[in-house]
Amino acid sequence: MNTKLILKSVLTAVIWILLDLLYSLIAGSTINITHYGWGLLPNILVLTTLGYYITHSTLNGMKLSLASFAILYGIGYFNILNEALIFNVTNRNETINILLKGFFIVLIVIPLFIYLLNNRVSETINLKFKSRSIFSWIWRIILCDILYLIFYITAGMILQKVYPEFMTFYKDKVPPFSLIINTQFFRGFIFIGIALLILRTMNSSLTKKAVLIGLTFSIFGGIAPLIQPNEYMPGYVRIGHLFEVGISNFLYGLVLGYLLGQKTINEKIATENTNE
Repeated sequence: MNTKLILKSVLTAVIWILLDLLYSLIAGSTINITHYGWGLLPNILVLTTLGYYITHSTLNGMKLSLASFAILYGIGYFNILNEALIFNVTNRNETINILLKGFFIVLIVIPLFIYLLNNRVSETINLKFKSRSIFSWIWRIILCDILYLIFYITAGMILQKVYPEFMTFYKDKVPPFSLIINTQFFRGFIFIGIALLILRTMNSSLTKKAVLIGLTFSIFGGIAPLIQPNEYMPGYVRIGHLFEVGISNFLYGLVLGYLLGQKTINEKIATENTNE
């Protein structure tokens, strides 16, 4: 792992916490110092993972900022909070407030982080992928969405088997089964979109892309947001979900990487200058 990437991730993670604090002060929210202390580690994990994508991306400038924003906000905020809302873990006002705070923070953190990384590609590489028929794309995307539902249900069943007391917390929160299924199909398409974005704009081998997708889904969508204690769920539920979502999202991301990935015609990898 690049030491400078880690150091710059730590610096940006501290700025992230300060922005979180500033937002809370402006919004008049209660300030809990412990909350910000717990926030450092998950922020570092997120930024280090995202930093790997940024330093291996074929994009530059605004396009790189938009792609990085989509990855972090789409997985780390939107895809998590729509599920929290339907399971009544957060109410509508809380969900909107967290989404707004996340939008404000990520909008500032992303270009700042890219600037600190000083990402430069010495030569422009327009990746050319081997052709794939429309039918092949359709069945792969449909299969990937169905697979998310399978991963989601399987992980949930295992968690309930290991921790039957989970149902004590969720007994009055579980929405209609049809709403759960529809929401997970929708969330699956968001995962697929982010996976395609990484696959099409990252200049690396297919294996590395698949691993990064798995880590992105796992860390952004499970581990990082659940490390931090919160008022929405007790510790045993939070830690249980951390392992459940962290493992299932990583495996699902790996599968997406290989199912949706394409070999490139131009195998040459651009030389990068990340001020190492």
